[in-house]
Amino acid sequence: IYQSDAHGSDLIYWPVISSFTDIRAHHPATMSENLEKAVAINNAAQDDPALRKRALDDAYAIDGLSQKQLHAMTDAFGSELGADVRQALAEKRLPKVTALVDTLAARGQGIASSTLVEKEISDNPRPYKVAPNRIKVYNLPGKTDEDVLSSGSSYPSGHTASAMIRTGLLALMVPEFAPQLLARGSEAGYHRVVLGVHYPLDVIAGRMVADAAVADRYADPRFRPLIVAAGQELRAELEWRCGAALSTCIARDTPYRSTPGALADYDARMSYGLSRIGSPSAAFVVPGAAVDLVLRAHPRLTRAQATDLLRRTAYPAGYPLDDQRPGAQSWQRLDLARAYAAR
Repeated sequence: IYQSDAHGSDLIYWPVISSFTDIRAHHPATMSENLEKAVAINNAAQDDPALRKRALDDAYAIDGLSQKQLHAMTDAFGSELGADVRQALAEKRLPKVTALVDTLAARGQGIASSTLVEKEISDNPRPYKVAPNRIKVYNLPGKTDEDVLSSGSSYPSGHTASAMIRTGLLALMVPEFAPQLLARGSEAGYHRVVLGVHYPLDVIAGRMVADAAVADRYADPRFRPLIVAAGQELRAELEWRCGAALSTCIARDTPYRSTPGALADYDARMSYGLSRIGSPSAAFVVPGAAVDLVLRAHPRLTRAQATDLLRRTAYPAGYPLDDQRPGAQSWQRLDLARAYAAR
């Protein structure tokens, strides 16, 4: 048992995403916009079979307890290095990595990946139930609607939280890939909207839960060495297979996304273009545990400099789920991809 198996004295992650209660009670226009964006993203996939296939592959990979979950995220490492990671997994050469992030039962996931209690608290119906005549159901051959249409409350997205905990921990293991890994995790969240089982707010909240959970893991003095050791294992394996320093291997590979492209993708999914409802001038309240994450990617910074970097790279204020209540931390605005990539 680790201290990071729970979110401090709160035990669960509802406090991180609880401003949804205020949105639902006092911002009907935001809730309507949330639905309209979900419908638009879902419907647009009718003309994009490749997007539908990728969204379904992600859904079925994250659903089960198989190694497919980690395999699905490996393309974030690039064309050749991604293939190297998959081969290493097939040969069972990454035991420390798989123990932490392989499946829903992996040690790094914890209570945050299910979001079961948070869903019970929110009790929010899914898009395909609210607008059954407007949501298109997509599926793989041989599968039924029951296989793909998740049941229960929509908020927050557990699939997004699980995927982004996985990519968030991998980003700590090899920070050189952080923008691509975090963008890949956010893509898995976007795919939940494509399939009509989640709204943008669900996915944004899933990312917030994942960021807080990864920060908790890295702040845990007994868990942090496991992340570091897994990173050493992964780095050594990639350099052995590539035959060069990791920086050289990355430079000559075809990336999943360029760093500017990955940052653009990630930022687009920070708010999904929802309209502002809070003050645009509110101060960014830095989540304390997130400072250590930045120091992993930028070890030469002081703690004060890392805190300043988070402020400089933060997403603009006032968008839905930016909790501006006294004492709240700015998890919605925390742009880890941009902070990791900063120079």
